[in-house]
Amino acid sequence: MADETLMRAALALARRGLLAGEAPVGACIAQDGRVIASAHTAVAGGPDASAHAEILAIRAACRSLRSVTLAGCELYVSVEPCAMCLAACHYAGISQVFFAASLQDMQAVTGHELGAPVPPSIRLHGDVLGDEARAMLAEWSAQRQARV
Repeated sequence: MADETLMRAALALARRGLLAGEAPVGACIAQDGRVIASAHTAVAGGPDASAHAEILAIRAACRSLRSVTLAGCELYVSVEPCAMCLAACHYAGISQVFFAASLQDMQAVTGHELGAPVPPSIRLHGDVLGDEARAMLAEWSAQRQARV
């Protein structure tokens, strides 16, 4: 139940990103079941290729805790993290990552996602409210196609 509540918060952020013209990816970092940082992707608005929701949330969590170590924190993200974001989770010490839609779902929309082996320090938990995230990806895909 707590996982779904935290994932709903990530999905709400993804919706905000979508409304802002970004990829619908939202992320929350929780400690002891409480959100300590959150963000949605802001790549287009930057422009900053590294402004993925996970990276922005990790930066905010580090500022919030005044630490570069986020051990004991969990990441909830609407789409499975890419290689860059998994590496950031590893270096920050995040050991649990929950995601809704898979990287393959995102690949189906963008055609250029980069997967990576999951570091052994991270346990991935997938398809938490995945149907809702996939519906948002389909909406984003339709918007992208309408602009072309």
